[in-house]
Amino acid sequence: MKKLGLLTSLVSLLSLWNVTGASANSFADVSNTSPYVSYINDLQRLGVTDGIAPGQFGPSMTLTRAQFAKFVAVAFQLKDDGSSVPFQDIQSHWAAPYVRAAYQAGIIDGTSVSTFTPEQPVKREEAAAMVWRLAQSKGIAAPAALKFQDSPDAWAIPAVSGVLAKGWYDVDASKSGESWSYRPRDNMTRQEMAALLAHSMKDLPGSTWTSATLDTSTKKEAALPTWQQSLKEHLLNQETDFQITLDDPNEFQQIKGFINEVLANNDYLHYIYHSMKYEYDGISTATFNISYLESKAQSDYVSEQAKTIVGSIIRSGMNDFEKEKAVHDYVISHLAYDQSLNEHSAYGGLTKGSTVCQGYALLTYRLLTEAGIPNKIVEGQAGGQLHTWNLVKLNGNWYHLDTTWDDPVPDVKGRLTYHYFNLTDAQMQHDHTWTGAYPAASQDFIQALGQAVQSGAMDAASSQALLSSTGLSGETAENTADSISAVQTILQRGLSTQQSQITFRFKSSLGSSQAVMKAALTNRIISNINVGKVTYEFGPDTRLTGYTSVTVNVTYGS
Repeated sequence: MKKLGLLTSLVSLLSLWNVTGASANSFADVSNTSPYVSYINDLQRLGVTDGIAPGQFGPSMTLTRAQFAKFVAVAFQLKDDGSSVPFQDIQSHWAAPYVRAAYQAGIIDGTSVSTFTPEQPVKREEAAAMVWRLAQSKGIAAPAALKFQDSPDAWAIPAVSGVLAKGWYDVDASKSGESWSYRPRDNMTRQEMAALLAHSMKDLPGSTWTSATLDTSTKKEAALPTWQQSLKEHLLNQETDFQITLDDPNEFQQIKGFINEVLANNDYLHYIYHSMKYEYDGISTATFNISYLESKAQSDYVSEQAKTIVGSIIRSGMNDFEKEKAVHDYVISHLAYDQSLNEHSAYGGLTKGSTVCQGYALLTYRLLTEAGIPNKIVEGQAGGQLHTWNLVKLNGNWYHLDTTWDDPVPDVKGRLTYHYFNLTDAQMQHDHTWTGAYPAASQDFIQALGQAVQSGAMDAASSQALLSSTGLSGETAENTADSISAVQTILQRGLSTQQSQITFRFKSSLGSSQAVMKAALTNRIISNINVGKVTYEFGPDTRLTGYTSVTVNVTYGS
């Protein structure tokens, strides 16, 4: 089983910024006695909205998806980072930059693979879900699910529970006993959005943790207090024993939170950090003892090796999809899972050839980073045990990549599998769980390849080569079978062109893999083909629920 031996956890970051009380009402169509007036005025004063027309806010108007995107993008300082967005219906829309920014930050999705539908109304549960996704991206932990008189859809319950538990929507949500009434399926109005947004702005930091930040000014990050700057440098240098000077005894109570903040912004450091002890002499000196899974020299070795490895596996002209596959293949080909559970680092993996999932994720992180591909390390559970893997950003979309689970036990030299190569959240959640705040992974990878070809970001030959070399060509519509006859068509097509490997998937309700293959691979199918030997491997399809993936290996006679 895949097991993570050592993990640290992050604490939620507290907002350093608060919205103050409202000023005089700026909109003629908002009554001074309205329960929403303070929220609307706060947003106007902070530059989040200037209404729908001079002096007009349109408080009772239904909120559209375009308006939601602008509210959130402006309020939380998101900007278009230049990466691609799949929506074809926003190209000339006034909200396009806000939609792109919110999508790139992982806050909003489309109504289909290629459409955003900007003028579609936003339901109250949908608004809660998108705002809660933003909250999770800033480290806010999910509360226990609440009870409802008018229950939201199942997918929205965590989000609606979250916004209500945080007190972000208290204007016309009501509670009777232990049960809440939220009117989840009603369309949200602009004034209701103002309340939800103003409350969440009070509790969340004013900028995202992703690369999409909207602030285009030349403001520099505020200088850290001297003790924080000193502590941060010691941590980044992976020093084990050191002291810092505090100017105020109260600063001692801030140490744990600041360390968690440093770790949250440095994935590699976070996952090699092991434990810490620190004490205060009561006057001005704090003394630290910290242990890591790697020494500074060992981490430097990993970095140097990453440069060498990437230089050897990445060819000129490769696109990011191809670079990621090269990294995936290198990790799987050069590591084996450490069943003794002794090695937990990338250094152990490189020097001893084996490590647990933490080491797999760390080495994958370092190689992808060296190759210029944005990625994160995800902490969660899989197979009933603690587990880590990676999130990778390709062509503007995030995907789950689990190199550990693509390298199953026992290790087989030369075996490469892609069952956990670029999955969406929904696909990954079949056997992986996580509670931390991570960018949303919602774009199907195979569809994204098609879109990359259409947009010119990737040529058709490279796309087809990637699908074939990963076996993901079996995940396309033409290689998906809902009947025995469809399986036969796929097999006959592959055999007639003497393919040595045929990959496809079939609806699991057709029967076991043995039964399906026996029914499909008849004498009629192979009678005119000089087939020597046929073997096959199978397993649950990780990309489409209710289907079984099959890889058929064929040798042909002379």
